[in-house]
Amino acid sequence: MDAISFLKWRKSLAYTQVEAAAKLGFARATVQNWERGITRVPTFVGLACVELTRQWKQRPEFGAVTLLYSEESIWPNPDDSTHEVFLQCEVYSNNEVAIRQALRLSKNQDFSNPLIIEPDGGVVWSAPELMHECDRRKQEARVKQLKSKRPKPKTRRQLG
Repeated sequence: MDAISFLKWRKSLAYTQVEAAAKLGFARATVQNWERGITRVPTFVGLACVELTRQWKQRPEFGAVTLLYSEESIWPNPDDSTHEVFLQCEVYSNNEVAIRQALRLSKNQDFSNPLIIEPDGGVVWSAPELMHECDRRKQEARVKQLKSKRPKPKTRRQLG
C-alpha cells in the first residue's frame, strides 16, 4: 500500500488521521508521515487496513447487501452421483435487515452456509461469522427474556 492508497483508504472510511492512527495502534504523526510519503506504509498495515475495512462494512447500517444461503447442504453425499444446490439470493438495504432475516431463517434446520456480500461480490460476513452473530443474538434474546420473567424484588414499602 502506497501513500495515496492509504489516504484513499482512510478517507473512504471517513476516518480522521487520529482515528486511523488509533485503529492501527500508531500515533497521528506516523499516519501523517505515511500520507506525505515521508515513510513507507508497512505491508502489515496494508493488511490491517483490509481487515479494518471488512469490520467497518459489518456495521448494521452498511448496505446495500445480499444475503446468500442454501436450504440444503452444499456438500454432496459420497453416494450421490449428481447433486444440485440452489442458492437463495436476497437483497437488503443494510446489514441489520439481512442479519435479522438470517436469524429468522436459522431456525430452519435446512438453513445452510449463509453469507452476506456487498454489490461488488466482496464478503462482508462469512458463514462462520454470520452464524456466530446469529447465535450471539439468540443468546442475548434468551437472557433478556429470562430477566423479564424474574419477579422484581419488593421494596421495604411493599413488604411493610
